[in-house]
Amino acid sequence: MRMKTLFPSLILATAMLPLAAQQTEAGIQGSLLFPQSDLRSSVDGRVGFEIGVHGAIDLGEGNEVRPRIDYTRYDGGSFSGSSLSGSTLVEAIGIGADYLRYLEGRRRGLYAVGGVELNWWNAHYRHAGNERDTSPSLMVGVGHRFNSAVAMEFNIDSGHSAVGTATAIKGGVFYRF
Repeated sequence: MRMKTLFPSLILATAMLPLAAQQTEAGIQGSLLFPQSDLRSSVDGRVGFEIGVHGAIDLGEGNEVRPRIDYTRYDGGSFSGSSLSGSTLVEAIGIGADYLRYLEGRRRGLYAVGGVELNWWNAHYRHAGNERDTSPSLMVGVGHRFNSAVAMEFNIDSGHSAVGTATAIKGGVFYRF
């Protein structure tokens, strides 16, 4: 693991230590990403995906913190520059945390969510090399937790990437063990 990745990870883990005494759960998530803005044109509007792992820390009274790690990928768009053209693959590894507020005051049903994530972006251009960028992104959305294991969520993510503004509409499923 590179130092650029290790240091923010250690800071995030240290910041979460006071919350470790609360009830915790772990899980996995998967989402489909519908790119917008610069990202949309860089990948020809093709749908991307995101998979990851998360924890859930119950703060009581319908409040929850969800630290997570995600892998994002957009495949097969086209790129045309000054004299080059080819396909594009845009990937990111992200470390973030979300705050969930359940509207019923317990960890079931409808909830609002907001979060922040630090992403390490890499855009691979066939015949033109790579571009890298590290930047934060913000997320807001709504979700519904059906039972103790399954939730569905819809978000808008916005930040900056190696291809410019990286905004996406995201729909996903969260599963907890």
